[in-house]
Amino acid sequence: MNTTQAARLLQQFIPDATCMEVIPVGSGNINDTFYIKAQTSPNAMQHLILQRLNHHVFREPERVMDNWVQVTTHLAAQPHYPYAIPVPLNTVRKKWLHKDEAGNFWRMFPFFENTETPEGRADVYVAQEAARAYGAFARALQAFPAKNLAETLVGFHDTEQRWKVFEEVLQADVAGRVRQIQEEIGRLCATRSVTHQIAALKASGDLPLRVTHNDTKAGNVLLHRDTKKAVAVIDLDTVMPGTLLSDFGDMVRTFVPSTPEDAKERPQIRGDIYEALENAYLEETGGFLAAGERAYLPLGGLWMCAEQALRFLSDYAAGDVYYKIRSADHNLVRA
Repeated sequence: MNTTQAARLLQQFIPDATCMEVIPVGSGNINDTFYIKAQTSPNAMQHLILQRLNHHVFREPERVMDNWVQVTTHLAAQPHYPYAIPVPLNTVRKKWLHKDEAGNFWRMFPFFENTETPEGRADVYVAQEAARAYGAFARALQAFPAKNLAETLVGFHDTEQRWKVFEEVLQADVAGRVRQIQEEIGRLCATRSVTHQIAALKASGDLPLRVTHNDTKAGNVLLHRDTKKAVAVIDLDTVMPGTLLSDFGDMVRTFVPSTPEDAKERPQIRGDIYEALENAYLEETGGFLAAGERAYLPLGGLWMCAEQALRFLSDYAAGDVYYKIRSADHNLVRA
């Protein structure tokens, strides 16, 4: 994106602003994000985030933003929520999204200055800061009626349904790869009892319906560049009704392994990181968790690892039709 293109979009939100600089931000697989430096008066500069919301993934962008606004409005009303809140800007037409001539949806947020996202493998301190931030997010939303939120990705953590899809993919074997992944299929089948247990706990009410973030990786917590303290929980596109076990489990999946998910070597489980995550998360959530949530919290890690492996292996067997890949066996390595 060049400055002229950014200026046209900027003026849909701040009509008198001049775009001075535009810089791509991050390497996300879904949305396109840009930092904008805007002059809003002769002596004032404003720092902003401009983002294209991928409507091919989020097929109802307005519902995504309705969730986002409901949640951030609630957070802003909580006097003890200690983090900055990514409140979107209105367009000149008093909407949360601008739809351009090509059918793309754009939104704008304040830029939180002097912040960064963690790079590389998180250490104990970063894990604690992130877990506290995600825990405080859950605590501040504990009284929010989760059923008021839309499912922005229907069936996102319906692992039983994902198993049905996997079985259909194996049966069809359109890419001719099923024979070579028998060992991985066997390992996945050994986790099937976890899927059944989670489904039973949900059905019984032992895992209450909560507002969940659903993408609790290190990169969705902004840290202060100097102190490394958590500043904000961001990327609320996947905030939906769910169970907190998936949020804790996704932290385990993304923080605890010693290697990235697409490294070819077998990862080690970093026990000190797991302990830091669990202790920090419970510091924030322990006062309101139901007995079942607390008792089965560790199960969330196994569930999320198994579910994501299922998704990667499904995509590999189907011929790599969903995830971006950088090599022929990328999804198999991830699985």
